[in-house]
Amino acid sequence: MSVCINHISTYLPDNKLSNADLASQFGMEEEQVYKNTHINNRYVSKTDEFSSDMAIKAGNILFKETGIDKSEIDFLIFCSEGFDYIAPASSCIIQHKLGLSTSIGCFDLPYGCSGYVYGVGIAYGLLKAGIAKKILFLTADIPTKVIADNDLELRSIFSDIATASLITLDGTQNDTHFVYGTDGNGALDLYVEGSAFRPPVKADFKAPENLVCGQMMMNGTNIFLFAVKKVPQLVNEILEKNKLTAENVDLFVFHQASYFMLEVIRKKMKLPPEKVFLNIQDYGNSVSSTIPMALYDAEKKGVLKKGMKVLIAGFGIGNSWGATIINY
Repeated sequence: MSVCINHISTYLPDNKLSNADLASQFGMEEEQVYKNTHINNRYVSKTDEFSSDMAIKAGNILFKETGIDKSEIDFLIFCSEGFDYIAPASSCIIQHKLGLSTSIGCFDLPYGCSGYVYGVGIAYGLLKAGIAKKILFLTADIPTKVIADNDLELRSIFSDIATASLITLDGTQNDTHFVYGTDGNGALDLYVEGSAFRPPVKADFKAPENLVCGQMMMNGTNIFLFAVKKVPQLVNEILEKNKLTAENVDLFVFHQASYFMLEVIRKKMKLPPEKVFLNIQDYGNSVSSTIPMALYDAEKKGVLKKGMKVLIAGFGIGNSWGATIINY
């Protein structure tokens, strides 16, 4: 039995951050902002709009689009790095606000860039074990809330987006395989300082920027080097596990981390451009939501069609990675 992503719904905040906005603030040409990032727009959540709020909106959109009864959901997974509280789990709050059954299991998955592949793998395990039959998998991140207003590099990359995926089993296909990995040695190359119990370097660093939930810090060079080295290895591992070659895969959907990073990876693996789906130019890097957002967008544009063999790969924060191949 294989994992089946039955449907994906998305929620985009109303507010956008354009290249014109950034160019005006930082005194540069709009074309230069695009040249630096290959991104046109980023989505920014409202001041009082948080990850769980966005996830609930995405979930309600999924129920409306599919017509599925909420009582049919028997497990909820919420992937984010922007939870309402350290405790309780935000998934418990979401369960109540979505009006889901009190008989379901739910938990938070505190993962970012590789989180969608992790969540799909966990969902598959729950389904194969007979613990659940229909799983609602929500992703939502709010990186813009932990980025300093004067940080051009990070503000020009990150975006706030939520997605909802309905996941079940497909009894007509062979088992789904996964590859995962972690190298915590590079975990602090991308992290949110002052966001929990470990104190920040400077106790008052939040004050000037009003970064009450912490401040994102990134060593872009290290992250880039990690990704361009690890992702080709990851792809080869999942292909080998499935006894396939790159030619057997119809579409590659990577975490939309950076246009330049993905282009280096594509060229390094000698993958044709038409087989690697990119939509970072329209949505920016939305952390755990990039892969489902890309799957949704690719299907909407007619690039991804039913019956295709799709390789999805997540990688990044925590220096974690994961990949699988699904029959869409």
